[in-house]
Amino acid sequence: MSDFPPEILFDILSRLPPKDLIRFLCVSKAWNALIRHHRFIEAHLQRSIQTNSFRTILLESEDGSRPSNFFSSAFDDSETFGPVVKIEQPLKCPDDYTEMLGCSINGVVCVHNGMRKNLALWNPSIQKFKKIPLPTFEIEQRTSTFGVPEYGFGYDSANHDYKILAILNFNRRDDATVSSQVSIYSLKFNSWKRIPKLPCDGFYVQTGDVVFLDGAMSCLMRKLDSEKNRCKIVALDLASEKYMEFGTPVGDEDDNFMMSLKVLGGSLCICVHQFWPKCDIWIMKEYGVTKSWTLLYSFENGGMPYANRYCKPLVFSKKGEMVVLVNVERTTVFRCDLKKKRAKQVRICGLPTSFDGTICAGSLSLLDGDQMTMGRQQ
Repeated sequence: MSDFPPEILFDILSRLPPKDLIRFLCVSKAWNALIRHHRFIEAHLQRSIQTNSFRTILLESEDGSRPSNFFSSAFDDSETFGPVVKIEQPLKCPDDYTEMLGCSINGVVCVHNGMRKNLALWNPSIQKFKKIPLPTFEIEQRTSTFGVPEYGFGYDSANHDYKILAILNFNRRDDATVSSQVSIYSLKFNSWKRIPKLPCDGFYVQTGDVVFLDGAMSCLMRKLDSEKNRCKIVALDLASEKYMEFGTPVGDEDDNFMMSLKVLGGSLCICVHQFWPKCDIWIMKEYGVTKSWTLLYSFENGGMPYANRYCKPLVFSKKGEMVVLVNVERTTVFRCDLKKKRAKQVRICGLPTSFDGTICAGSLSLLDGDQMTMGRQQ
């Protein structure tokens, strides 16, 4: 292929799976330089996203095993999924579990150990990772209680930089109000820096409810001392590092629900889990505009038993169906027909008994990272 014009070679290689391109790094110095070039990595990523090529579901086992096991299954919008294959993960600690933070971005996921002792960015499609230093927080003397940090993972496209948000909520001893310390990590500079606290004293970040969309980290905040489930969303623009606030689709009057924040089909998504009798899935048609919340699906009459109504939306298929990771035990995958308002279980061979998951694009992101090795322990 050395006789091909450079632009033709560029186009041909950009259509290939990431694993093949990793092997082709050894073909020649010219191919190595081409595949490692940032323009090629970006072009390959955009083609992968636009064509839904090389997508997988990354599954994190939640069966209590130590260290945690991770699995991958091909996902190409067909009625069936590929077989589930066990893969190595970068934070393999014998006495601790590993879990994902938020969703995959450009094929990269952020993972941490149970007590936030280790952080890493990981591209499972090429098994490259980068270990991330932990942030430090200054605990004030008047602070009575504080927990472990809540993390969010995003991408600053204006500066071509992966970033991690760390939020530590704490209670003040003098007036018992909730406040926060916030730090942000830049992969480009491999460092953390303090930024202004969240603009909502009295609210705390719900565990696992920090998501990335449209260049901003969105956090679902809950009022600590309220009898009602008063919630709001606070978003941080990763480029400008400025905050904005907007509301949820549920008013302050109803206290019989739980909420979780997700991203679905390029829109902010909230799952409103009613204790009885239903679960509603809302999407925000216009980011940051509270009035644009639209009810997408309700499981009240969706043909699923009550135990399965705690759900996590994953992705839309080309047929307009929604693939959902369902129930509080996280043991089942469903496809939801949004037109017929029906749901059916998806059979996946080798699925862990209990799991969490995210959709990963096949990409060359983190190509300059550390290579995974079999049996690696951190």
